[in-house]
Amino acid sequence: MAGNKAPVAGEIYSFRTLPLSEFAPPETGRYAAFKVLGVNERYVAIAVLGGIWSAPPSLRVANEAPVLHEHRFAHTGRMATFGVNTDRWAPSDLDSVALLGRGTLSAEEEAISATIIGFRIGSSYSTLRYANHAAEGEWRWEHDRDALIAESEKSKAKVAVECAAKEERYRTRIKNLTWEKLLAETPLDRWGRSPPFPPVEFTEAARETICNAYRELRELGTSPPKARVRSILRRCVEWFNEADKAAGGVIETKEREDICTVLEEMAFVAKQKSLVDKIDTWREW
Repeated sequence: MAGNKAPVAGEIYSFRTLPLSEFAPPETGRYAAFKVLGVNERYVAIAVLGGIWSAPPSLRVANEAPVLHEHRFAHTGRMATFGVNTDRWAPSDLDSVALLGRGTLSAEEEAISATIIGFRIGSSYSTLRYANHAAEGEWRWEHDRDALIAESEKSKAKVAVECAAKEERYRTRIKNLTWEKLLAETPLDRWGRSPPFPPVEFTEAARETICNAYRELRELGTSPPKARVRSILRRCVEWFNEADKAAGGVIETKEREDICTVLEEMAFVAKQKSLVDKIDTWREW
């Protein structure tokens, strides 16, 4: 089994794929692999390989596999390559992961690596769990498409029900919010573990920034001027823009949702609901 040791360019890992949703069969019986294309102090460049095996492949077999191209659902054939923040490098996030050894890198793979670890336009970033999603998803799309689509629809339906319930809870919460209640809470309270959430230092600084904004907005009184509220909200958004860049892009989907919720609540409590629509125009994450 592979631990979370520092990665080295050319290393190839195998892993057992996991189901893509709770509606899929609980055991896949399949193994996939990924290759480390390159590493710098901020990113690890990853390529998911195109093979699927009934047992962990040998180093030679895995090294001969091409990079996987993604075609499922809305994908149009792009290569399954992405970057992982070095502080989120965790092979143990995958099931039965094993280091097979160090393979060779083609000139194309080295070029892909340079793009990813250079944080250039067109690069994508995630956690190693995406390797499972890509490998298992493409196999299902090719060999079990109808069932995969049916499972996806079930997942969407469940999410819709959960979102509706969450929205109702949110509306109830908004009606009763005050600055005192917000200041008595811990902002971004589910960011307790890193990974999957941002580093502790980022989280603590984010919470301090949010609480400072609460206090500034509270000082504006019961009829705060829209321009002042707008300025405070925008400054808070811009702090996240800069902090995210400095941290190497740690704001992902869940983090984005949590931050936007906090900003929306600020706008509502400050009696400037129209500013909610401005948040997306200011943010870069």
